[in-house]
Parts: sequence; C-alpha cells; structure tokens
Amino acid sequence: MPAPHRIRAEMSVNGGERRLVFACIENETPEHLALKLAAYLAFWDQDLALDARHNHPALEGQEFYPDLLGVDAAGTVTHWVECGNTAMHKLGKVVRRWPDAAVYLFKENEVKAEFLRGELRRQLPDHHEKVVIFCWPGRTFRDWSALLTDRVAVFGEAGGTAFNLVVNDQIYATDLLKF
Repeated sequence: MPAPHRIRAEMSVNGGERRLVFACIENETPEHLALKLAAYLAFWDQDLALDARHNHPALEGQEFYPDLLGVDAAGTVTHWVECGNTAMHKLGKVVRRWPDAAVYLFKENEVKAEFLRGELRRQLPDHHEKVVIFCWPGRTFRDWSALLTDRVAVFGEAGGTAFNLVVNDQIYATDLLKF
C-alpha cells in the first residue's frame, strides 16, 4: 500500500508531543511525504519548520523552498532539508546563499544516494561535501512507507540516523545510512 497524500500525525517522540498535518503540495508524491515525515523525525529535537514558504522571513524573496527549515534566533538559516528528487541547480544556490547552513537530503535507498553523491561531486565540486545524504538500507524504505496511513500515531525515539519507534502499533526500528 503506498503512502497517503495527507498524513495527520500524532507524535510522542523523545519525551515531547506534537500534532502535525503533512500534506502533498504542488507535484509531491506520497513517497515524498513519507520521506518528509522521516526527515522531520530525524530532526525532532531541532523542531524544524515544515513546508516553510514565501511567508517565512528567512526565505523572503526566494524562488525555492526546503521541505524542512531550521533558523537560529537571529532568523539565519541553519538547516535546509530536502526529500526525494532535488534539482542540482537548487542545491547549488542553497549552498552559496547560505554557506553556514547544514544541508541534508533524504533518499529512498543507497543506489539513489550514491548517484546523488556522484552528481554533487561532478556538478558542485567546491561544495559537495557540505551536503549530507541520508537513505534507507536496501529496500527498507518500503517497510517505512507501508506503515503510513492517513492517520499516524508515532511513539518512541528518533534522531539523526536512528529510529526506534512504534508506528500505528507496529514496531519500526532502523538506522539510516549516511553518505
């Protein structure tokens, strides 16, 4: 079963509780939404902004936006998170406009992550090391995606590459790979 186009998530993770709605916008796919929920959980302790758009002060006047955004107290971009396919042109602009921001990408598997790492080396030779890529080992993204329904209850611990969760009464534990 593919991931839904909208997820109402009740999350109790790392001792904190949040309720959010993750919805596909523009031409996003349900798989993209599954990546976005996982990325949000990976950065749970940073409490990144979901779907930051033109109304976010740190992105005023920008023509593109991240899936998740972190800013410091001064409003400076600290975290830029992309999920799934992302244009190399966009990544190039991000690393140049916000040179001090950490840039993260989430991919479904190692093949896609390795390909992206190669493209980053080739197209952004001076900045490719600035981008961190996380992906699921083997074909385990399908396991994650299959747990997601239009209403999701998530409990447990998450952060960085480690997930030790109960998702809709199903145990889900994995360690993402970092490229």
